[in-house]
Amino acid sequence: MKLLPSLAILASATIASAAAVAKSSPEKRWFPIAPKVVLISMFAPEDVWTSSLGLTENITLPGLSQLYPNVTCNPSGSVCHVTTGEAEINAACTISALVLSDDFDLRKTYFLIAGIAGVNPHVGTTGSVGLARYAYQFGIGYEIDARQMPANWTTGFFLFDTDEPGQKPTQIYGTELFELNANLRDVVFEYTKGVQLNDTATAASFRQKYGFAPANQPPSVVYGDVSTSDVWFSGSLLSEAVANYTLLWTNGTGNYAFTAEEDNATFEAMIRAHKAGRVDFARVILMRTASDFDRAPPGLDSAYSLLEAPQDGFSPSIANILIAGKPIVEGILNNWHSTFAPGIDPQEGWAYNSDDLHTLAELRKRNFREYHAAQKRVARMRR
Repeated sequence: MKLLPSLAILASATIASAAAVAKSSPEKRWFPIAPKVVLISMFAPEDVWTSSLGLTENITLPGLSQLYPNVTCNPSGSVCHVTTGEAEINAACTISALVLSDDFDLRKTYFLIAGIAGVNPHVGTTGSVGLARYAYQFGIGYEIDARQMPANWTTGFFLFDTDEPGQKPTQIYGTELFELNANLRDVVFEYTKGVQLNDTATAASFRQKYGFAPANQPPSVVYGDVSTSDVWFSGSLLSEAVANYTLLWTNGTGNYAFTAEEDNATFEAMIRAHKAGRVDFARVILMRTASDFDRAPPGLDSAYSLLEAPQDGFSPSIANILIAGKPIVEGILNNWHSTFAPGIDPQEGWAYNSDDLHTLAELRKRNFREYHAAQKRVARMRR
């Protein structure tokens, strides 16, 4: 069939235009998407990635938060981002939906959890960036109102099946403590050296009230562990309790620095996915930036410090997610074949210690003694 001259010209132009578009189009994504890096935020302000990294492709997954229903990726699918929603239940549900989705192949993916947090003034200051080895779930235990606790106690919080604060627990839920790949942390820490962290004059002025370092110093990148609690606590008594229990759970090797709401829930979902062969828990990085102090400076009321004081750490903490996090993402991508695709071996004993049920250990005996103890507790309650 012959075309009229005008239609022939139009057809030729259309074919040429389509060829030009195809040539200039970014690399096609094929499912399942196998990102090199997945970035995890907890709420909208922490998403500093979408525009800065060109994450223009939306993938809607069932099971994500109604507030954040999409995973966003760059056109090649090498970098993706998800927002969990705040607090533990949202984090567990969103990450479970992601790691169990057949739209993604996450077996070699590195996960960078990057969000804001409160900070221990003995480890960092507002605007500081922390890379963690441990995440401790503060909240699994008993608590007596501090106004009614025994006079010789330093805190009303103590662990299950113990009689007073400071005793080691005999009852374990399995999500109390997670240990990450410290060797991976060391590698990515190098990528953050020399970054110029954001700060404000107001934040710098307020931190001088602490009168000691590092609280009264400019922000920096530090090593420090994270506590997880849905309760946004403030005050020296609670904060010191968290620090002490972090030491207890880690056999003296942890250093409580940041307080957040989601990380242990995220890690439990990942541990289960690792056991199912869907992710590699040795490829997880936890980075928190400090938006506020976890206790008041000397001479200030805790309620005022939490609710009204001009700490002004929020905007620097948001900015520093990108300032410190982007070099980590670039380091992983630029050194993919030489370093990151093969993986970075974790520290000795990591598989056994990655969670307190030793889920990833190759040989694990079932603890029937704890099971029988639980049965006895239930029987006593029913009497």
